[in-house]
Amino acid sequence: MPDPFALAPQPPLPPLAVAFADEALRRSSGGWPNVIEHRDRAFGSEPWQRFDVFAPATAHGPLDVIVFLHGGGWTNGYKEWCGFMAPAVTAAGALLVAPTYRLAPQFRYPVWLDDSFAALAAIRRGVSAFGGNPDRLFLAGHSAGGTIAALLALRSDLWPGYGLPEHAIRGCAPVSGILDLHHAAPALGSLEARVYEAVLKDPSDDRAASPINWLAGSSVPLFLMWGERDTERVRRSNERAVAMLEQREKPFRARCYAELDHFQTQLALSDPAHDWYRVLRELRDL
Repeated sequence: MPDPFALAPQPPLPPLAVAFADEALRRSSGGWPNVIEHRDRAFGSEPWQRFDVFAPATAHGPLDVIVFLHGGGWTNGYKEWCGFMAPAVTAAGALLVAPTYRLAPQFRYPVWLDDSFAALAAIRRGVSAFGGNPDRLFLAGHSAGGTIAALLALRSDLWPGYGLPEHAIRGCAPVSGILDLHHAAPALGSLEARVYEAVLKDPSDDRAASPINWLAGSSVPLFLMWGERDTERVRRSNERAVAMLEQREKPFRARCYAELDHFQTQLALSDPAHDWYRVLRELRDL
């Protein structure tokens, strides 16, 4: 597996995040039976503009495409945090595609969203070469990646600019996604404050960058997943989103998984029998 740390240094992570990163990288080292790996496919000229594709060794017909974006608070992270999901996704008869994107604070919103849209457009253009169906894209991601996945799915007004037809995005399943970036008075040194200090180009972008503000006009089926011991902002924003979704006549699913914290929600997806894959299958069957 290529060394993701060769790309560029990243800000220091807190201890729990370091443990997650080490474990995710260890589990994603590759070499799984029945999985074909296509690493570091470019969608732009920058080192961060790359994606990995994981395909089942034996498959029939065009496959659903699960695009999973890594987390890291928009300032950290690698696509190599996602590869460990490949055995479960491919065993379920789908492709796993893991993109990366340019990071804050050097590149602030909307750069990381623009990169993710460009990645999605490139994936759609080229995924048939790997056995994927370009018109059956399912978006997911962990933490900040969940935020980005939700924005990709909900900002249908931006799809035409990237050549994404209305029918191509079939569902979205953010894992521990931060669905609301707005905070009226974030505490000094808090994660909420970091959004304004390092992630957004302009503080007034906090509402545009919040998926919860784009729920009303979307028709994309959603599956929201978070942990019982998740961060407060993740729990609070997902619970608010569920309350809003219950008021509209559109299909959605939501699960709060007992005992799981913010990092365990993604690491738990090493298990192909995890309930997330079953519910994702329901989303794929809609």
